Amino acid sequence: MEQHVKGITRHLLNSGAFNHLLDAELSRMQWLLLRREAGTNADEQLMHFWYYADFYAAGVPQFLLHECNLVLQHHGKPVIDVFPQAALEA
Repeated sequence: MEQHVKGITRHLLNSGAFNHLLDAELSRMQWLLLRREAGTNADEQLMHFWYYADFYAAGVPQFLLHECNLVLQHHGKPVIDVFPQAALEA
């Protein structure tokens, strides 16, 4: 499961979903991705970053939201609800 969490996080990072985060937050995320030690603590921290991803940024594949929610549900965490800005203004 750890590699799956890291894989999703890398895909989000490469797609630009975290471009709005501060440099310190991005550095922390990259450090967690580079750690070789296995453990759920790193997974928990990486999954926490998913709640701050911009799933509507250009270049972010929409299937990633579904992948994130499946993993979050598997770990007993709340799913990510994302609504486009236009839907909220209507």
